[in-house]
This record gives sequence, structure tokens and C-alpha cells, in this order.
Amino acid sequence: MPSPRSDYPHFPPGFWRRIKLHPGAGWIGGAIEDDMHHFRIRFDHADGVIVSARASAVRHPWTGCGGAPGHIVERLTGERLEDVAQRNPVEHCTHMFDLAVLMAAHAHDDAPSRFDMQVADLADDRTTATLARNGEEELRLSLDGTVIAAPETYAGLDLRQVSKWKHDLDPVTAELMTILRRAVYVSGARRYKMRPGIEGPKSPLAVHAPCYNYRSPVVETTRSLYEVRDFSTGEFEPLQDLDFGAGFIAS
Repeated sequence: MPSPRSDYPHFPPGFWRRIKLHPGAGWIGGAIEDDMHHFRIRFDHADGVIVSARASAVRHPWTGCGGAPGHIVERLTGERLEDVAQRNPVEHCTHMFDLAVLMAAHAHDDAPSRFDMQVADLADDRTTATLARNGEEELRLSLDGTVIAAPETYAGLDLRQVSKWKHDLDPVTAELMTILRRAVYVSGARRYKMRPGIEGPKSPLAVHAPCYNYRSPVVETTRSLYEVRDFSTGEFEPLQDLDFGAGFIAS
């Protein structure tokens, strides 16, 4: 008789991703940090157009990721805010592109925002994923693989296909579901035990994570850094010392 499957685990342990947005008069700053990544972007905008941009890769898993800030800055400068989300995401660092899309959508907000996504480590391919906005929980999903088991409102929907069904949601929920889906996807990297120095083409993620680092010619020369921080230990939080002052991009 097969043993019963485990219940849906809860964070911690697991993956914690935090995004902070700080809009100002004619500008918006954004930052994202999780176990493997820490990126920052600033847009200055006027009349709906990004007139200048800056970005930095504070902590990243591959040497090739270091070129992603300049790449996205060059291509988004002069872009209309409303068109940022229409660009081809695989041309960019996945995480910086997601951040840029969110920043463009919130560029005219009148207050900062904080998004916390937490995904429990898998047990029997099950997990619980939550999203809190400004400290208030907005989503809590029980996942069997990538299929939502609860709440009943979303039961049976597959997060891998969120782009197909998010349009049936209200715009706010669709945005939150999209960024939580990304956190669930990235959380799987906690299962990989990668040592520094691995060549890009030999990465187990090379065929599954189309982005700036894994595109030619970057992938041919990139090497793994893999400085990982486990935020589920309770010792520190993502972006806990972030200052959105004038120098935050360069630090």
C-alpha cells in the first residue's frame, strides 16, 4: 500500500523574494532581492517616456548577469512606460525585466510599495506560495506541482499557463498572480547545488531559463558565482538595508 502524500508545506524553510518600488516626482526606483539575486533600477520619466535609466547588479548567480543592467538601460531609455511590458523578455535578465515592467506600471503611484513572495520548500512536489503587499497577505496558493489546489477560486489552474488565464482576473490580481508565479518558478533553484566556476553551457538551467545570461554569445563565456543567501533562516530579510536615496543604484 503506497504511503500517503505529505500535506502542503509552509514557509519556512523556503524561498523569499522581495520587491520594493519607490515612486517620486518624475522618477521611480525599484529593487528586487531573493536567495540568488539582487538587482536595482531607476527610471526618470516625463510625459510617459523613460528619459534616462540606471541599473545595477548587486548580487547575481552568473558572471554574464553583470552585463544585463547596461543592456536593459540601453534598450529602455526612450521607451514609453506603457510599452515596456511589450518588449521581448528573453532578450533581458528575467528578474530585471520583471522589475522594469512593474516599475513602469507603478511609475505614477503616490506611495511606495513592497511585495513579499514566499514559497515553501517542496514536499512530495507540493508547496504553499504566498504574496503579501505592504505587509498584508493578498494571495495564498496550495500548489501540487504547478497546479493550484486551493483556494477553490483558482483550483485546477496551472501557473505555467498564467499568461493564458490571467486576463480573466481583475488587473490587480493578475499582476500579483504573475509576480507570484515567477517566484514559484525561481524557487526551484534552491534544489540545485551548484559550485562556483561552472561553465554556462553546462548549467542544468541553460535549456530551461531563456534570458540574457543564457543567450549567445554571453552563455559561452559566463561562469557561475552562486552566492546564495537563505532568507528563510530569520537572520536577515531581503532588501532590509535598502536606501532609495540618490546613490542607491551605485551601491
